[in-house]
Amino acid sequence: MVAGIAVAVIACALGALGASSAPRASSASISSTPTASIVATPTATPASTPTPALGLAEPTTGPGGCTIAAPASPPHGLALYVCYTISGTVSASGGFIDEDQGPAALSCADWAENGEEAAGSAIHALQAPDPGDAQVEVNGQALGFDLAIDPYTGPGTYTSINVAQSVSVGESLSWSTNATSAATFIAQLNPDGSGSVTVTNLHDDSSNGTTENAAEGWVCVMATGS
Repeated sequence: MVAGIAVAVIACALGALGASSAPRASSASISSTPTASIVATPTATPASTPTPALGLAEPTTGPGGCTIAAPASPPHGLALYVCYTISGTVSASGGFIDEDQGPAALSCADWAENGEEAAGSAIHALQAPDPGDAQVEVNGQALGFDLAIDPYTGPGTYTSINVAQSVSVGESLSWSTNATSAATFIAQLNPDGSGSVTVTNLHDDSSNGTTENAAEGWVCVMATGS
């Protein structure tokens, strides 16, 4: 009888031990749904439209609609993009880039304000673009303009002829204000460095009676090259 009770007690004990050692199903931990990080959609920066060929070694269109041929190398520093026309004894038109004006200018506005002289100089002058600087040719002959505003006092309109103005084609043809008082001259300079010059009724320097007219317009660019 006692032995039976002992076996029952041991069986109960073993049953309890087995129950306690059996692996329990763990309660499912409620994992919080991770908050999705909101990735900001990057704002697309619109590509700026490049200014046609300003500062680049490729053809471009000048301010008067002329075609300007690609320079041998990209311009660097102050560059004037010019359209010109001559008429009279010799007629021609075209475009060029003049990099020889305002070499010390800090900007186009600086050149327009001070001309060819440093700021603070007593006398300022401003040389209009010269196709000779760009080795422009007409009928195989070098085309040159010597058109200057002197004295120069900053942006504005100039009509007086205080210095000789001239146009030349090659070494044998030249017209200027030296031989006539009938020539007209008008120049317009803007604060951004753009401008225009027109001269009419320039007389042949050899007094052969021929006349020549010239006009040019330009925009100014501080080119960075490449």
